[in-house]
Amino acid sequence: MRRPAMSDRGQLFMIQLPLETRRLFALGRRRRLPVRQTDLDYLVHCQLGELFGEQAPAPFRAVSSGGREVQVLAYSDKPAEELRNQAETFAEPAAWAACAWDRIATKRMPGEWPRGKSLGFEVRTCPVVRKASEGPKHRQGAEIDVFLSRCWERPGEPVDREAVYCEWLREHFGQRGVTVGQVGMEKFRLARVLRRDHGQERTATVCQRPDALLRGILQIDDGAAFQDLLARGLGRHRAFGFGMVLLRPA
Repeated sequence: MRRPAMSDRGQLFMIQLPLETRRLFALGRRRRLPVRQTDLDYLVHCQLGELFGEQAPAPFRAVSSGGREVQVLAYSDKPAEELRNQAETFAEPAAWAACAWDRIATKRMPGEWPRGKSLGFEVRTCPVVRKASEGPKHRQGAEIDVFLSRCWERPGEPVDREAVYCEWLREHFGQRGVTVGQVGMEKFRLARVLRRDHGQERTATVCQRPDALLRGILQIDDGAAFQDLLARGLGRHRAFGFGMVLLRPA
């Protein structure tokens, strides 16, 4: 799946898409995934790909109340009408039937973000770092929880998980024209996630990754860079339910 791109006019839309839960798991069975081990976000990722192909919106945030539907919020450079036309033209019937098309919604995000503006934010993150070299507890190229990485760097010292994640967040925001003031971790879990390699057999593996919901206040230093941040998302696994920055009143 391609990375989301801004249109020539720099437009960004938020899409709300209701998906039927049972059809998501039916998709997993059609793809011969180990359904009991497959996380919901991976199924949503697959479903968006089936519907929209390379136009699939990302980053996204999937919310399930345990009922019949999953509500998906996503950023896209296409409004809902264009995405629907794409799916209507190219998606298979089983994929098309998974979406409640009469309730898909879209809104245009602001086109300009003034320097110095303060906003509240919420972002579900996967705070990991990829190791450039081999170490005593990891191989070269391994993806490691930044909290564990800090613990290994400072053996015997107390390390606070929330403080490490907030520092990681500030660094990532800072690289994209944003200063973060107040920030805290609202939720945390070690999530079991399924990923498939790109080999001919597309082997599926289940791994454990940190899943942290962070909330705080940010200040925009560069409006264009902030727009690109919203469109691109934050951190790793942005195509799998992580990294969508949701905005709130400061």
